[in-house]
Amino acid sequence: MSYKDRMIKGAAWNFLFLMLAAPIGYFVRILYANSLSKVEVGLFYAILDLISMIAIFRGLGLGNAVIYFIPKFLVQNRYDLIKSTLLYVLIIQTGMAVLIAFLMYSMSPLIIKYYINSQGQFGNLEAISTVFIIMVFGFYIFDGIKNLTVNSLLGFQSQKIYSTYTFLNISSVLVLSFIFIYFGFGVYSPPLAYTIAPILMILIYGTIFLKKIFPEFFIEKFSFSKKLLKDIFTYSMPIMFGSAGFIIMGYLDSICLTYFTGLDSVADYRNVAMPTVLVLSYFASSICSVILPMSTEMWEKGEKKNLSEGLKKVLTYSFIISIPFSVLLSYFPTVLINLFFNENYLTAALPMSILSFGIVFLSMNNIVFNVFNGIGKPYLSTKILYIGAIFNLIFNLILIPKFGTSGAAFTTTLSYILIQILQVNYLNKFLDYKFPIKKFILCIFSSILAFIPLIFIKGMSFNEYILILLFGIVYLIVYFLSIILLNIIKISELKTFKFW
Repeated sequence: MSYKDRMIKGAAWNFLFLMLAAPIGYFVRILYANSLSKVEVGLFYAILDLISMIAIFRGLGLGNAVIYFIPKFLVQNRYDLIKSTLLYVLIIQTGMAVLIAFLMYSMSPLIIKYYINSQGQFGNLEAISTVFIIMVFGFYIFDGIKNLTVNSLLGFQSQKIYSTYTFLNISSVLVLSFIFIYFGFGVYSPPLAYTIAPILMILIYGTIFLKKIFPEFFIEKFSFSKKLLKDIFTYSMPIMFGSAGFIIMGYLDSICLTYFTGLDSVADYRNVAMPTVLVLSYFASSICSVILPMSTEMWEKGEKKNLSEGLKKVLTYSFIISIPFSVLLSYFPTVLINLFFNENYLTAALPMSILSFGIVFLSMNNIVFNVFNGIGKPYLSTKILYIGAIFNLIFNLILIPKFGTSGAAFTTTLSYILIQILQVNYLNKFLDYKFPIKKFILCIFSSILAFIPLIFIKGMSFNEYILILLFGIVYLIVYFLSIILLNIIKISELKTFKFW
């Protein structure tokens, strides 16, 4: 099977299950928004984001090392090294997770007083402490083991099995959340659901991995190798620092909002605005899980030109698909909030509109970072991410105290654009990559052109939601017709795609 067919089929499976998972993930947030108080929702996400930031020191970049080294050792037919790598990572990550969990627990009184409840919005300090303990000793530890399990599937390029993970994981969170809320666990429902879900994933995917993907695991010998450990850490440490920058980029907004504006703003940003716009990144996410191990394979075989051309097409299609949906999402934020949440969350409308454009660039950023990591140059990801993170931090400190969630959204969007500019510069050096700026400009032109027919539709006397549906259908039809007529994509190329 060609690289193109493998890419398309792997991405198709991932995209299918991501789209199935999207409404379920949204139902989780709708459930929280309508079953818990806004400050309780903000409390959960404030703790989740803090733990997610600290998780980088648990992982040490070893998760990406698994994805990188497994295909490398498969080419060499060294299954013993694969087993050794997996065991090294499991022991090191679990040990780090337990150690850091106890450190966080010992510091919990200070964290609760000066960070989580810095604005004094949550009166029950005992409840904050209990939620914190559940997340630290439950979610934090088991989530690391779960990530190793699913990353192992990626390393073996078992895309069909891996693609089901997001759907099954978020479905478990939804069911567990509903059960706990129904039985009156209240504010403890989200942390309990997020703790039990990874345990279920470990049991399910661990069994599949050991029985179907790598049944030789128990047969192959484990050997202690200083060279292997050195190779793993040589690759993983830049990944860790790069991931730290990426996590800072992802959660710094929430951290600053928690400290400067309080838990209500965190609920707006993390339970409504950001999860909604992240749906736009699902196409790119479906590509990322395929392109990292595949780029490693192509780089090892010296197929640099094919990798460069493939990357150009992937980024172009990501931009083409994301732009029209970002425009529609930015145009109707209040309608979506009223439809799925409640009027208490209408303050999330403006940041949602701003972020909808930033996510277009985040999608492309994630794809390129996976290529950098796949070709064994994670230090490039690290360097670029830290520049973006520093930029993000400086402007968050300036804008969030004055503009709140809108300032956070604006800063994050600018950071994603800056990162894309820096990435293109390095792609030109290592892959002779030429940025398809003409096609991107034509896509933007098409997205603006598609608004013309909507001027006539807007005045029609339909039900608001029917009008929005008609609005979206007409817009997308005109947009995709425009990009075909402008030769941005060719029908003949689309016909060559084999999804199944």
